[in-house]
Amino acid sequence: MIETTDIIQQIKHILVEDMQLNVVRDEIPDDYSLLERGLGLDSILIAELIARIEDRFGLHFDDRVLDVELFNNLTLLAGFVAQERQVVQCNAGNNQVLGGQKC
Repeated sequence: MIETTDIIQQIKHILVEDMQLNVVRDEIPDDYSLLERGLGLDSILIAELIARIEDRFGLHFDDRVLDVELFNNLTLLAGFVAQERQVVQCNAGNNQVLGGQKC
């Protein structure tokens, strides 16, 4: 299982390299908001970020899980991605131990 810190780094890569935001990757704190008081991503950029996360991690964000709170900081978003990846892997019949817990 990918650790939350690895997911944070991958999301930073998406923001800086893939989406070409004008920020330095190493200067984005893990607890930095992606919204107005932080990076200032608008709804179009959030939608692009979601699409890129879905592609990179093999996930699908549906309306029941989309909440503005997820984008309050990278740590929350990465924790959600890690949790959703575990659900996807468990649902795929991969009954191995993930994150210290068996599916």
